[in-house]
Amino acid sequence: MEKEVNHLMKLYRYIACKFWGPFFFALGIFTTLVVLGDIFEKMKNLSNGTTTVWDLLTYAAATFPNWLTTIVPVACLLAAISVISEMVANGEWTACVAGGFAPKDLFKPIIVCILIVVAGTMLVQEFIVPGLNLKADEIYYTRIKPQENFNPHAETNVAIKISPEQMLFAKQVDAVRGVMNQVSLDTYNKQWEISTQIIAQEMRWDKQAHHWMFKNGIERTFLSDMDTTEVSFEEKEAPFTTPPNKMVVSKAEDKLLSIRDLTTKVNFYRQSGLAHYTAETARQSKLATPFVTVIMCLLGMPFAISTRRKSKILNIIVSFVIAFAFWWLISMFTSVGQNGYINPFVAGWGPVLFFAAAVWAEFKWLKL
Repeated sequence: MEKEVNHLMKLYRYIACKFWGPFFFALGIFTTLVVLGDIFEKMKNLSNGTTTVWDLLTYAAATFPNWLTTIVPVACLLAAISVISEMVANGEWTACVAGGFAPKDLFKPIIVCILIVVAGTMLVQEFIVPGLNLKADEIYYTRIKPQENFNPHAETNVAIKISPEQMLFAKQVDAVRGVMNQVSLDTYNKQWEISTQIIAQEMRWDKQAHHWMFKNGIERTFLSDMDTTEVSFEEKEAPFTTPPNKMVVSKAEDKLLSIRDLTTKVNFYRQSGLAHYTAETARQSKLATPFVTVIMCLLGMPFAISTRRKSKILNIIVSFVIAFAFWWLISMFTSVGQNGYINPFVAGWGPVLFFAAAVWAEFKWLKL
């Protein structure tokens, strides 16, 4: 029994070792092509007088991990198909099956390798990519395509529903600094007519009081359609108590945020009475990403068994067809979900469930 286990482990290590060569080769080639294409597209900005070659290189370095995580599913799929097709072409697959191994047993070490890659990718997406994306935006909007007063942590024209009768409007919100500029707090009566309005130059988070404070403003009371009173103030406590670290109002796209940031954003939007289906769709799509990679590979791996002749070109074609089919369906579901036409959970997990059913049917049909 122990001898059989040792043979099995040796076989699994042998198959696993064959996975990493094609994986890193595909990952390096595809990522390099994408990054170079992005650099060449931005080289047209070299003539603007502010952009240098160093700016382009640092921008490419900051965006590299994001491109890397995007290419990983295709690299995993190509590596998995390459391992199996090579074993089939060399007669190793037939020998293993004749020795009593079921095809699904031979899939296990490849799946383990894929899971290792997926775990690493998730860590990079959560803890490395968001920060580097902010750095990339800073380089792009200050050096490559400069924007006046660019602040990656600030958002303009923000509206927040504080309560059923109160709306807060801000010209600019910087959650990192805990500052809102040109603020208006409108309070409405039961007929949804404005009853009071506070206009302030600034609203700042007081760390000691754990409260937002209006700075340099006026409080206007509407007594009737033609009669109002105004009282000036230098400082006044605001009814808004959400701390800045619970707010997500940066310029970063939802797809570039971490799951943790998206969770904060969804909770903040819910609390503020704002539509949150766009952020929720992005969050569910990110949560489904690990399953997408595994299912994509499971969908393509049985195809390699039927390939009796080793063909790298055919492997690449099959990998791209399956990957683009996945991405097309995911993009379609995501777009519909972000526009609020379907539930965000359906938008995020729908493609996973669809292709999981396809994998189950494929394995059932091929009796794997």
